[in-house]
Amino acid sequence: MSRRDGNSQPSSRTPRATRENPFDVTWHERLVVLGTMVGALIAAIVIGLIYAPDHTLALFFNVPASFFGLGKFLPTLALRPNSLFSAYELGIVIGIMDTCTVIIIVYSLELFDGILAKANRNARLVLDAYPWMRKFTVPAIVLFVMFPVAGTGAVGGSLIGALLGMHRVRLIFAVSFGGFLGGFAMAFLTLRIGDAVKELKGNPYLIAMLVIVLLALVWGMTRAYKNALSRAERLDDPPQ
Repeated sequence: MSRRDGNSQPSSRTPRATRENPFDVTWHERLVVLGTMVGALIAAIVIGLIYAPDHTLALFFNVPASFFGLGKFLPTLALRPNSLFSAYELGIVIGIMDTCTVIIIVYSLELFDGILAKANRNARLVLDAYPWMRKFTVPAIVLFVMFPVAGTGAVGGSLIGALLGMHRVRLIFAVSFGGFLGGFAMAFLTLRIGDAVKELKGNPYLIAMLVIVLLALVWGMTRAYKNALSRAERLDDPPQ
């Protein structure tokens, strides 16, 4: 992935067009892009604290909750009676977070090589588990980022795009689009769940059944994802 990556030889399965380093950027471009993003975030926080302090302070809870736990399920917080945000507003937050994440990774990739070593290996395992992603790079990254499955997301999508040799502009677009699409899709499902709960009000058994079905669906997707990675890992590390 990086120019310092010990495994510098491209895989025979990697298309020729993906063997270039898509993150070979100048320090000037890196400083301009990252500086613009950081400046925009600081300006947004300052303006928010002045004109909408309650909403801005709520984001200080919502953003970490999404990044470290809820992920694409952040819009479900809109179901709380005291929520200051609608489900679609929280979906937008997810898209913005994923966009910022991919920009940081793209323009700071070499600095993160050691920190993201395990994530880099997982990204290679994902490509081994799902070889079709090598042929459909942009749609694959969009789908990977938008699905609410543990282990996916902007970080994983960014690293997979790096291994595929995607140009940084295409990668940022794919991850950002997948983030917004996943956020809006989860917001839509959240609203439908809220409507269903209202209709089932007074019948706790049906509500419990609905929750169990949703949890089972997420569990099944997560299990399938982890099983695919486990198979790829066994192939990647054959027994001695």
